[in-house]
Amino acid sequence: MVGLTRFLFITSTVLVTVATSTLSYAYPPGSIHWNHRSILFFAPEKDQHVNNFIKQSLMHNCELKERDIKTIVITHDGFKKPANAFTQEEIKHLTTKYNITSDSHTAILIGKDGLEKHRWGEETNWHYLNQLIDNMPLRKKEMASQSSSRCSI
Repeated sequence: MVGLTRFLFITSTVLVTVATSTLSYAYPPGSIHWNHRSILFFAPEKDQHVNNFIKQSLMHNCELKERDIKTIVITHDGFKKPANAFTQEEIKHLTTKYNITSDSHTAILIGKDGLEKHRWGEETNWHYLNQLIDNMPLRKKEMASQSSSRCSI
């Protein structure tokens, strides 16, 4: 009985530790599957390029949702969208991991497998991104199971 109690205690401790690990170290996690795609947009400051990216993200919201893409904006001067996305330590980890310089605009598409799929600068070509994602094997499976695009006019 003591052995079972000790096993359950150790197992629950490990599960709690894993579940409460910081977001950025698991962003993207080292697992084979992830529950969404992401676009991380890094910039020196909240400038016109950041505002354009945010505005265009809203304009393309239907396509982003249909492709299960979350957008995150992080600026060197401290702006984040969503505001509670990461701590300063987590942002430092991400900028190191993705080799982001503080003086440039860098956007990164991360797939559901947690790997970097595409990288670009200040301007986002939404049509190209949609095509790129739609040609990915996992996205093709997702499209096959959908009846039709809810974003079509």
